[in-house]
Amino acid sequence: MGLFSGLYYYFPLFTGRLMSEKIGKIQFWMMFIGMNMTFAPMHWLGLQGMPRRTWVWFEEMGSTVAFWNLFATVGAFVIASSVALFAVNFIVSKRRGQVVDIDPWDARTIEWSLPLPVPAYNFADNRTVESLDDFWHKKYSEDAEGRAVARPDLDEYLAKLVEDGRNPKEEIHLPAPSYFPFIVGVGMLFLAYGITYIHDAIGIPLLALGGLTVLGAFVGWSVEPLEEEHGDHGEPEEEEVTA
Repeated sequence: MGLFSGLYYYFPLFTGRLMSEKIGKIQFWMMFIGMNMTFAPMHWLGLQGMPRRTWVWFEEMGSTVAFWNLFATVGAFVIASSVALFAVNFIVSKRRGQVVDIDPWDARTIEWSLPLPVPAYNFADNRTVESLDDFWHKKYSEDAEGRAVARPDLDEYLAKLVEDGRNPKEEIHLPAPSYFPFIVGVGMLFLAYGITYIHDAIGIPLLALGGLTVLGAFVGWSVEPLEEEHGDHGEPEEEEVTA
């Protein structure tokens, strides 16, 4: 539940769009119902003597055990259907979801003060955080009774954040893109499987392959240029004059 809620919440950061709330609510109830259908019967089956992590049982245990196992299986398919629905919602919303420029949740934290989708360089300038929930306090003050009062120029303030974020005052140079971190991850995967199957014939070769992959990627990563070559864009190039 936390994973899916996080995906819904942060979806605008990397797409600039909102996921369908209607489909999201349907998916939530499907997953909630499917989860309880799947796991609640397992407690009852355990009380009747059925061990964990097994797909077989003695016929002498009766039809009740068979029924609740079937019931849990149906629940698992309901969960799978909810995940498939999420995938549909993700793909369709990424293409045709409601477009948002900034702060769709009236959020408190500063990542939502960025234009959406977030630029590759993240913040165009170094932000100074002055308080807990800093972005919220820049949007709201409090009246005498402690109620939030929006600043009168809130729309203009957010529009300026969008403009400044998309058009930085100074040119921003990012580290060069690299494939070596991905190669390190692949090598770690081989190492993990090698440790898992260390007592089988394939374990040692997997460990060797993973170790060499990680080591080679680290060497390549260390000698790779930090930035791509770039010139001074502040001065115009001299044009050749011909007679």
